[in-house]
Amino acid sequence: MRPALLLCAAVSWMAAQSSVVSGRVVDDSGAPIANARVSARLSSDASPVEASTNAAGAFQLRVPRDGRYLVTVDRAGYFRLQDRPVDIGAQNAEVTLVLNPQREVFQNVEVGDSPPAVDPAQTVRDQQLSGTEINDIPYPSSHSLTNAMKLMPGVIQDTAGGLHFHGGAEYQTQYTLDGFDISDPITGRFSTLLAVEGIRSLDLLSTREAPEYGRGSAGTLAILPETGTGQFHFTATNFIPGVDTRGGLNIGDWTPRVAVSGPLIKGRAWFSDSFNGEYNRGVVTGLPNGQDTNQSWIAGNLFHAQVNLTPANILYGDFLSDFAYQAHSGLGPLDPDSTTTEQRQSEWLGAVRDIYSWSGGGVLETGFAWQETGSHGIPQGSQPYIISPDGRSGNYFSDSLTHGRREQFFANLSAPIVHRIGRHQVKFGTDIQHLDYTADVRRTSFDVIGLSGLPLFSTSFTGNGNFQQSDTALAFFVTDHWEPMRRVAIDLGLREEWFAAIDHAALAPRISVAWSPFANDHTKLSAGYAVIYEPPNLALLGRALDQQAITTPYTLEGVPETPLTTTFLMGSHLKAPRYANWSGGLEHDFGHSLSAKAEWLRKRGRDGLVYAPEVASATVDLQPQVLGYGDGGTYVLSNQRRDEYDEAAITVRQSLGDQHEWLASYVRSRAASNAVLDVSIDQPLQVTDNFGRMPWDAPNRLLSWAYLPFPFLGKKWALAYLADWRSGFPFAIVDQYGIVSGTVDSHRYPSNFDLNLYIERRITVRGYRFALRGGVNNATDHRNPTAVNNVIGASNFLQFFGDEGRHFEFRIRMFGKPKI
Repeated sequence: MRPALLLCAAVSWMAAQSSVVSGRVVDDSGAPIANARVSARLSSDASPVEASTNAAGAFQLRVPRDGRYLVTVDRAGYFRLQDRPVDIGAQNAEVTLVLNPQREVFQNVEVGDSPPAVDPAQTVRDQQLSGTEINDIPYPSSHSLTNAMKLMPGVIQDTAGGLHFHGGAEYQTQYTLDGFDISDPITGRFSTLLAVEGIRSLDLLSTREAPEYGRGSAGTLAILPETGTGQFHFTATNFIPGVDTRGGLNIGDWTPRVAVSGPLIKGRAWFSDSFNGEYNRGVVTGLPNGQDTNQSWIAGNLFHAQVNLTPANILYGDFLSDFAYQAHSGLGPLDPDSTTTEQRQSEWLGAVRDIYSWSGGGVLETGFAWQETGSHGIPQGSQPYIISPDGRSGNYFSDSLTHGRREQFFANLSAPIVHRIGRHQVKFGTDIQHLDYTADVRRTSFDVIGLSGLPLFSTSFTGNGNFQQSDTALAFFVTDHWEPMRRVAIDLGLREEWFAAIDHAALAPRISVAWSPFANDHTKLSAGYAVIYEPPNLALLGRALDQQAITTPYTLEGVPETPLTTTFLMGSHLKAPRYANWSGGLEHDFGHSLSAKAEWLRKRGRDGLVYAPEVASATVDLQPQVLGYGDGGTYVLSNQRRDEYDEAAITVRQSLGDQHEWLASYVRSRAASNAVLDVSIDQPLQVTDNFGRMPWDAPNRLLSWAYLPFPFLGKKWALAYLADWRSGFPFAIVDQYGIVSGTVDSHRYPSNFDLNLYIERRITVRGYRFALRGGVNNATDHRNPTAVNNVIGASNFLQFFGDEGRHFEFRIRMFGKPKI
């Protein structure tokens, strides 16, 4: 008993000698910052005491004795608060520490260092782009937030502009704005128009993500809007239209953008408002003058507000409106203007989010949002639509009007931090979404012409194209961020999903671990396993309610044969698609803001939803590799899709201060499926073996970008570049009947290489600050085609089209007057 008494006495004496300091970490508008790393030390050479903030921004530090401590706070996306003196005494008063977000700064202002590259308490694979980086790096069409996303290693943009995150299809990434899902309610794709100046950061959680992020098998892209500060601030970009000499002297592409932010009520409420406009001539190479433009315009606006009702209760609001128009959507070298459609699109979003925190460290976050989208595709006329080996002609056969709607609600409760066998941060939550899809589609007919000039097929449509499809998705999750000892973090979680459209519920476990083996925290090893269930896609479900295709084949002499009917039906006992992700990572901080990370990912998808031939879907022992499509019949929605993705990536990055930095990465990957080509009512195809590489598969990609001080010219000059090389995308070749010849996607485009070089000069005129930028896209004039004739026997078989060539651009940004 005596040793036990001595131990208890020693513990009591140590507790009496130690002090506890409580505090909160907030941003410059008083909003709490979660997962910030707080450390305190008595002197610069002493060992630090560390803690992390919870969802309320609260932390507790137990220090060995009273005194003046140097406190440092780190959080990705914020400038480091370095060695702030804090007196810790017997009264243990609560301290508030303020971090400044990493925003674009025009003049040289010392606002703090960048945070360290390695966070030992973070297990997730997190890739982040700040709004400053998005504006600094010269990617093609730099007014487009969508195009900026491919600046992240592992993100590929296909020839049609679609985004693919770590091997996934467009609809397999979940996109959130201020915590709300803004993926298209019908297709699941990203179609929201946002001004790049209104974005604080893009945060991609692609592997080892927590259970609160649930419905994206390829990851979650969190878009955080800019929040106003205590001073009014504005930027205006490209407010003067350019000049284009292609096809004569014309007004060129015009992409005006304006962002305004500031206080609504001093010290209590702030706002930011960003407008995004665009006029684009849309010149397409390879077409005659006068028929080579696809004029388009867009107009979008995002209003974001924050109101601090009390220091413990913060209310956020968002209102988004988008409109887009294209005169000749689908225009291309093989698709002249007569075959295109006039496209009109709109989107509305209203959202309210509330955060309430208790003094003990608990946080309740609730939110509600309403989203509505609309799209109308109108053909250029009523002439017959012709598909021939040399391209398309006539007028497109489908007039489609669609509306999508989403109502969503979420509630998350973060419990106070518990210290038992380490540190625990437990979080519970639920979210519910109701989605609606309404369509009115009217189709005429189309003909397929062979090499002889005689018809091969003629397709007409029957049935009612006016239908409605809905779904309700409900989820619950629980997660525990556990730090059993210093330099070790474990995330354990479980998520349950239920989808009403297929009446299926499933449990998705998650586990991830991070370990920093050395005392300086400069190296971290991480690994994880996650199961993700994917929601059924309303566009896919809606095919069973759409029209039916009646296809009449012809003999070689042009004589019609017995018509074939193509019908899509809902299957029974369907499951939600299941994806299992294994991943691992190694990160190291070399000092001088230079870091490197290596990542490995193995993703396997099963029970994917795909329409399969009725006979095959009834076969119990069907091998997924033989999934294929004929020239008609009944297709039943089934769980026969299988997807595979493997990736190994290495990224090196360095921050040089004053917004200057550089990145270089290499990604080796493989994306394959047994449902490479998809059959639909509008897209006839024939393939006997549908297993192969996905159309966006790029086995090798080298990416580098930088925003650097210009040598010898001073701090007002900067050099920016983007170098992006990747393997060409795969494609299938077909015969005149549309039958895939050989292995699906057996051919590839030439490799793609972009080198963009720009010089920027910052000046002040009458107190107003400007940034003038000029440079060249595709400086090497590398041929980067976007289309190919893949019909065997055609006069231009395997001829590539659509390369843009070298071209010059100029940009003006206005920042307003400096206020320090």
